[in-house]
Amino acid sequence: MAEAIESRMASDETRSALLSGELLNSISTGLTFQDETGAIVDCNEAASQLLGLTVDQLLGRTSTDPQWGAVHADGSRFPGEDHPAMVSLRTGKPCRGVVMGVDNPGRPRRWLLVDTWPVLEPGRAKGVISLFDDETPRLVREQSFRMLAAVNQLVINSTTDGEFLQQVSDLLVKVGGFALAGFIVQSDIDELGVSGLHMAGCTDYVNEDTFKQFGSTAIECGPVASAYRTMEMQVVNGIAEAPAFQPWRDRALEFGIESVVAIPMMLAEKKAVMAVCGHHPFAFDDVTVESLIEIARQAEFGAAHVRSMSQLEVALDGTLSALSRMTETRDPYTAGHQSRVGLLSESIARHLGLDADLVRLIRQAGDVHDIGKIAVPAEILTRPGRLSDVELELVKQHPHVGADILTKATLPWPVADVALQHHERMDGSGYPNGLVGDQIILPARIVAVADVIEAMTAHRPYRPARGIERALAQVKAGSGSLFDVDVVDACVAVIEAGFAFGLNW
Repeated sequence: MAEAIESRMASDETRSALLSGELLNSISTGLTFQDETGAIVDCNEAASQLLGLTVDQLLGRTSTDPQWGAVHADGSRFPGEDHPAMVSLRTGKPCRGVVMGVDNPGRPRRWLLVDTWPVLEPGRAKGVISLFDDETPRLVREQSFRMLAAVNQLVINSTTDGEFLQQVSDLLVKVGGFALAGFIVQSDIDELGVSGLHMAGCTDYVNEDTFKQFGSTAIECGPVASAYRTMEMQVVNGIAEAPAFQPWRDRALEFGIESVVAIPMMLAEKKAVMAVCGHHPFAFDDVTVESLIEIARQAEFGAAHVRSMSQLEVALDGTLSALSRMTETRDPYTAGHQSRVGLLSESIARHLGLDADLVRLIRQAGDVHDIGKIAVPAEILTRPGRLSDVELELVKQHPHVGADILTKATLPWPVADVALQHHERMDGSGYPNGLVGDQIILPARIVAVADVIEAMTAHRPYRPARGIERALAQVKAGSGSLFDVDVVDACVAVIEAGFAFGLNW
């Protein structure tokens, strides 16, 4: 359409006839014509509506007018000379698909998708045609989808609900572009008091006086405290003109906060509020508020999920600790052996760059790798002399027994497999199944090395402690044949970096 219009711009008379015609005034796409100075000389009704000014108010304005308050999609300032209309005038070339945020008096910021075409005569551009559509709903929803996807990722990676809520706050500021965002959570002591606080952005705004309005003695309170006390959502645009919230309003304006939305939530049966503040006086239109409600509900679910997983993690640690102690009460000479193997295994796994969740599981597997020894008679475990062949074969059954116990306990991978394989060796000389090379899972290869190091550096009834140097020499000698090369190298590195079991060294 723009090319067709351009071809008919030979005279001012033709241009005026086109732009004032019923056809152009009936379309929803905004259209302006700017002369060679960049001043608007005509427009259609859609342009007037999208830019929030009458036709008379638009005429004579240029793209460099600071009243537009134009910004890029990331919220940064859009200099007037970089506006697509000015670029087309300067270069004589069209600009297409430029996203620009424009402030309208008394209205929320609108996001426009702008295309411009220069109207050329020999040697120069005599004007420029601009076409623009309101992309606000689409862009806000796309941003909402991006943030929701990021929130879902945070659920996977966070270890505590507090950490998760802080990361969501950071996301709302860094990705959403809001001035301040955070979660206020009810205190355990006072139903109206707050204790949890997870905020990002201009957090200097928040001080002790901010939370006095949440308490039982509060007389007047701002929108966030109102949402907290009533459990009803509060949306305030144009804080400077708001008739209520006087004490809160004055401080907010000091920090450039012009609008706020406060969405009540429930977190672990506690009242909470997700508060989001904007620098723009009309930051929260219906589409933006709707997207923030979705994020608040996802955060509510996510915090509950992270908390549940954390509780399961604590329960798992408790279960494994109990199993470990149960084994070691039968063998006082190896008390602490499993937990020390777990600690060294964890350090080796971390040095190898494994995923944090797998590192944790390898440490937990090390904590119970010898659980099968519960089936070995105590007198065999504590005997100071050499074991008979029959007794040795009985001891060699403990990997099978341990794996069976841990499998029936439905513990996560690789806990049971480590118990089964930690005495396997890379050349097939290990037990109980004579596995070779990659048939042995990496967590078991890690625990195998840590097991040998810890055993040699600790006292046993049948021999004294042999020291870390001899222990390292033994695993180095077996590197590539008995033990995984990379695991041995990582073990040497973490020990040389200062790892120590404690008093046994």
